Amino acid sequence: MSKQGNCRSRRGLRAVALVLSVALASLGLFTGCKDKNHGLKKDSPVSISIWHYYNGAQKQMFDEMVTEFNESVGAEKGIVVQAYSQGSVNDLTAKVMDAIDKKVGAEEVPDVFAAYADTAYEINRRGMAADLSQYLTEEERDSYVSAYLDEGAFSEEGSVKLFPTAKSTEVLTLNKTDWDKFAAATGASEEDLVTWEGICKLAKSYYEWTDGLTPEKNDGKAFFGRDVMANYFIIGSMQLGQELFSVENGQVTYNLDKAVMRRLWDNYYTPYVSGYFASIGRFRSDDAKTGDIIALVGSTSGNTYFPTAVTLSDGSSYPIDAKTYALPNFEGTKPYAVQQGAGMMVTKSDETREYAATLFLKWFTEKQQNVRFAIGSGYLPVKKDANTAEAIGEAVASSPEPISELMEETLLTGVEITQNYTLYTNEAFENGTEARAVVEKSLQQKAVADREAVKALLDGGSTLADAVAQYDTDENFESWYQDFSAQLAAL
Repeated sequence: MSKQGNCRSRRGLRAVALVLSVALASLGLFTGCKDKNHGLKKDSPVSISIWHYYNGAQKQMFDEMVTEFNESVGAEKGIVVQAYSQGSVNDLTAKVMDAIDKKVGAEEVPDVFAAYADTAYEINRRGMAADLSQYLTEEERDSYVSAYLDEGAFSEEGSVKLFPTAKSTEVLTLNKTDWDKFAAATGASEEDLVTWEGICKLAKSYYEWTDGLTPEKNDGKAFFGRDVMANYFIIGSMQLGQELFSVENGQVTYNLDKAVMRRLWDNYYTPYVSGYFASIGRFRSDDAKTGDIIALVGSTSGNTYFPTAVTLSDGSSYPIDAKTYALPNFEGTKPYAVQQGAGMMVTKSDETREYAATLFLKWFTEKQQNVRFAIGSGYLPVKKDANTAEAIGEAVASSPEPISELMEETLLTGVEITQNYTLYTNEAFENGTEARAVVEKSLQQKAVADREAVKALLDGGSTLADAVAQYDTDENFESWYQDFSAQLAAL
């Protein structure tokens, strides 16, 4: 081949290379644009459905924020969020699972739904959960409280299958008005509110004091009640050095240390059958409203329902003040508290819908929005810069709506717990919901039934000590323990 031919050949190759490089550059440019917007178009908005379980003030606040997003970021990016309350958590879970199972009459699976870890674990196991980590930068991930993000990884390092939006923990709340009367008469000290043993001591003293206010024997009032017995067991076990549900690679081991179970029994069953603890209404805030108890442990979000007045059975009522304290621990143990509250799960679909959903969740959890939702709902912020007393105080001070003193105190106590306690939630596992239900009901149902038996003995003329002694025995504990163990083993 001639030199001239070789030159033409080289020029031809350079031309081809130039064309290819331009083409690749163009492709990269357009791919980059696509990656940046992930298919979102302002003039052709995508509609994202969200199912949640917020009601009352929480629903109102969430709806307001959805509207705000739609009118700002949503309008700019081409996203319309539509939010629907499905009732209670159980109602929501049932509807989501019906939709996923394509049951007759069920609605389409929503783009986003609120879910607790056990439900989310099952849906992820079916391969239906989107991994949102691809839509988050490392800096964005680091801005969240790490324990909240870790809960949604499901043992898949780095994944985000359950997005934290609002969390809660448990606090002790007191009817301060009736407490002050009790303390003035008996010398009861707030120092005893720090431990479960102290709570039991106060409850016995309160029952005996109220019993002495009338000529009728054994009509003393209960001092304390708690919501969510499962948390008493799960967190109480951690406080006592044992993990009730030990999970590794999705497989659970039930650690039912008998000494730990006995201490949990002694500090709940014994005062309950004695009449010192009670659970009468659906929630313990209902019992506080009727004056059947004056102290309770419940979630920070549940404190929105703590009463401002007590209405007695005769129809009379009186106003009360309330005060919030950190969750009690067992004497001499490391402080643990529950980390709870549903996250948001995005169903696996396409890049555009998943990205749109993630944009809303990121916006909702930005400091300004998340703290605003917190002070209106009782949930705790999920970002580090928002989970501070200063951030809560600033939001309360600037809120256009008045925030109750109890709600501010509840949130500040919640933030204090997140900073000074070890927050815990067990890893999700198969049949976790069923296992939790066993833990929720087992000792509670036993205590309620045996309390009725004790009351029957009292009606027959027995003393309280003698009646309780027939049930608070080693044999009765052993019988319950074996039944409890068998129920969990059968799952």
